[in-house]
Amino acid sequence: MNNVHALELLCEAGRYVYDRENRAKKDEAAFAKTVEMFEQADTILFNSMITNEEALILQKLKEKYGYKLVNKDAKKFQEFLNNFGSSWGKHLYGGNLQKVEASDCVIVLGCSVSADNPKVRSALEVAKSGKNAYIVYMHPLEDESLERVATQHIKYEVGSEEGLVAMLADIVVSEEGKEKHRSFFDDLDIGYICGESSVGEEEFDDIDQKLLHHNKNILVVGSDLFNHPRSKNIAKILGIISKYSDLEIVMIPSEANTLGVALICDLDEGTEGKTIGYNVKADHTISFLGDGDLDMPALSQQEGTFTSLDKKVVPFGVASAFDGYTLNDIANTLGVEAKRTIDYTAKLPAVSGYKAVAFDDLENSGYELENVDVKNEDETIEDVEDIPEFNGTVVYRCNHPLSQFSSDTNEKHQIEGGLVLLGSKQFASAAKIKAGTMVRFEMDGKTYQRMFEVSEDLKGTIAYNPVFDSTDNYNEYRYKRVKLEEVDE
Repeated sequence: MNNVHALELLCEAGRYVYDRENRAKKDEAAFAKTVEMFEQADTILFNSMITNEEALILQKLKEKYGYKLVNKDAKKFQEFLNNFGSSWGKHLYGGNLQKVEASDCVIVLGCSVSADNPKVRSALEVAKSGKNAYIVYMHPLEDESLERVATQHIKYEVGSEEGLVAMLADIVVSEEGKEKHRSFFDDLDIGYICGESSVGEEEFDDIDQKLLHHNKNILVVGSDLFNHPRSKNIAKILGIISKYSDLEIVMIPSEANTLGVALICDLDEGTEGKTIGYNVKADHTISFLGDGDLDMPALSQQEGTFTSLDKKVVPFGVASAFDGYTLNDIANTLGVEAKRTIDYTAKLPAVSGYKAVAFDDLENSGYELENVDVKNEDETIEDVEDIPEFNGTVVYRCNHPLSQFSSDTNEKHQIEGGLVLLGSKQFASAAKIKAGTMVRFEMDGKTYQRMFEVSEDLKGTIAYNPVFDSTDNYNEYRYKRVKLEEVDE
């Protein structure tokens, strides 16, 4: 058979955001003030747009000084991985993008694939074109960019993800697994879940038949599950699926290095005292965006590694020079010493599956993490809770248009697409607002003010709220009932 590849135009972000850099010079006074603030601080806030090596520096600073390390997004994913691993017995999921491409049946649940990770969408396209894969896209909102890729779109009610994962477990878990968790499966109220989720039993029967008649089956899950109020039990059920079925799981971390941060750092829940922010606003902020108290290099100006969703340690080099200070310079002054940031590459934690390979010895493709055994297995799972109702005006945190996904893309005038609340005609009717209306609403603990626009491509009564103007990260469920207030411009 000939090899089949999915070809598409390079996205706007790839064409226009490659050159993001910080041209700041060394500011000795600002550096001295930053070191002073680190000596006084109790908490370091940061996001996952950092390297593995920087994450390890932050961890070592915590170990030396007792800082709280707060990264809400990575903390939530870390907890999800831990709960997943405790019931499976391995600390990482088993699938990757190569397995998605080679699969002949893929189920996608709890993520807006095209917006969350275009590489996953590309892998689905390869599976579709090369293997004629049967692709089931389960999500409350349609994805127009998957129209020719997804074989079946199963629209479910917001909040019902725990029930849907339990139904998938009922389909795929072996008799051994069901016997071990007999009370869970006996108590599973299939009629209730199907009724409240709006996914019929016949649709699950169809999935069951497809899985039976295909050999390479993959389940792709995303942050709608990681941040769900019942995320702990969802993770545990997914672990049972991994342990007692042939359905392999792939997880889509929210940010570029969410997986790396989750595996490297001992993260805390909340802040205490004075705060330092790395690319996040705080009492004292260090940032590559040029809006902080001390400038830091952009990722394009660093050597280092990421941990990809394929669970691989991937190296990258400097694309443009940076003449200012780095996190390693701060750490050296504080007594956590290394000549170069990349000297930490070989020190990444083996307990999380990293290998003692120096940066200069890495191949371009990197290496795959070892999927180490979990010491304290716990297969305890809870019964599925009642599915909550999401009536009224519901907003989904998701970036649109697809070319916009970060503060980097937001800075580029070549990329079209503003910060608007995007909904369907049905949403406008339900919310009693018109296109072109400026509205205010609260979501994720923040107050947003957006122009409302109607999209002819969208259906249903859920609107998209983009967050590509922010470097914040999130640990709340992506759907929220909101009250829209009209704002006079």
